[in-house]
Amino acid sequence: MLRYTMASRLTPILSQGRILHHNRNVFSPRAFSNKSKSSQSLTAEEQSVVDSLVADIRSIDETNTTCDDKRIRQRIALSKAITLVESKSPKRRLMADVLLDRLRQAANVNNAKFNNSSPSFRLGIAGPPGVGKSTFVDALGLYILGLKEEGANETTSKFEFIPEKLAVLCIDPSSHVTGGSILGDKTRMLNLSYHPRAYVRPSPSSGTLGGLGAYTYDAASLCELAGYQLTIVETVGVGQSEVELAECCDLFLLLLAPGGGDELQGSKKGIVEVADVLVVNKADGDLKAVARKTAGEYKKAMGLLRKPVGWWGGSQDRSSECETKGGHSTSRGQPAAPPVLLVSAKTGFGIPELFNTIVSYKNYAQTSGYLEEKRRKQNRYWMWKYLRERLLETTQQDRSVRKKAAKIERDLDNGLIAPRNAAGELWSSIVGSADKKNESKTDELS
Repeated sequence: MLRYTMASRLTPILSQGRILHHNRNVFSPRAFSNKSKSSQSLTAEEQSVVDSLVADIRSIDETNTTCDDKRIRQRIALSKAITLVESKSPKRRLMADVLLDRLRQAANVNNAKFNNSSPSFRLGIAGPPGVGKSTFVDALGLYILGLKEEGANETTSKFEFIPEKLAVLCIDPSSHVTGGSILGDKTRMLNLSYHPRAYVRPSPSSGTLGGLGAYTYDAASLCELAGYQLTIVETVGVGQSEVELAECCDLFLLLLAPGGGDELQGSKKGIVEVADVLVVNKADGDLKAVARKTAGEYKKAMGLLRKPVGWWGGSQDRSSECETKGGHSTSRGQPAAPPVLLVSAKTGFGIPELFNTIVSYKNYAQTSGYLEEKRRKQNRYWMWKYLRERLLETTQQDRSVRKKAAKIERDLDNGLIAPRNAAGELWSSIVGSADKKNESKTDELS
């Protein structure tokens, strides 16, 4: 009864922001709509744009060819699609919803036809500013793509997962003064950016906290729907409390700098606690000894930060004997600590061992059902986040709300009310305004 009452009160406000025009789907938390309903809201020109994007994004998968012109068209279409999902225009948002729904339906048909239900893998990379994330992504991406080019040999035969192509989503911080963003991460990935089987897309954070952009999850879904088997998400330079990347990726890789902390630093809660793999970068030259010391300190600290049962190495379904995979020990019923590895993006040291760890994690997460459960929780997280954003934007655009807010802000400036009470008063006015609109509609119907 309470849910119905609140929904009926907010219906007039939410409907102005098109929130109620969409239905949520299990595949993606973004507001997916019924195809017929959404198509009716688009003009013929907008529908034609969506149809063209769908055809170009899915063309390579459907024709099973690597023709250069189709590959280029797919890159352009994917870039336009990501621009659509990042837009704040109501009409473009609706186009993005239709586009995602159409691509999802095509993917479901394709998976059913070829009996392929495994999603692509999402690797999230976070770290403090200046740790070398972009250079590291460039080195790792080139190594992975090089495995496919080498073919089946002793080096590649041990890897069960060798992506045909990969996508990289780089999040660049936006200025809080001008709102602009340099988008310079791509300049540190020159080799990977020009690779024919790699797609690198920089995007601004647009003031969003947590290390990601507002619609990074949708951009990752688009890359997956475009047939990229591996999507790497590189965050902005983050601190201890910015952990939203864990809600967007399958494996959270935390990149650390030599001398970046001691055992106490590693024991602190926050980003270290949610990381699946810790990597100390710049383990070369004069910094190699410092990097080894830093890795040793974090290994000691990882013994105190336990993952929940069901995590990589902590599942009760695994064998009872202790194993060593990816550089860390596991045992039945006792969650393993995240591995701490040494890597040099400059020399390539440690990159093969790191990829072996990533593959081990992926194999376990998929076979144990951990990955499916994680994706399910992520979808729910982003559903509620998108709802909060839509609700805030819609209420701020309502005339009666803006008028009441202006009065409350004056009282706030004069010290007549506290911010907490001001928010409560504004919310009461929003609900009251919705009640009046419902009553007027009821009177008209009667």
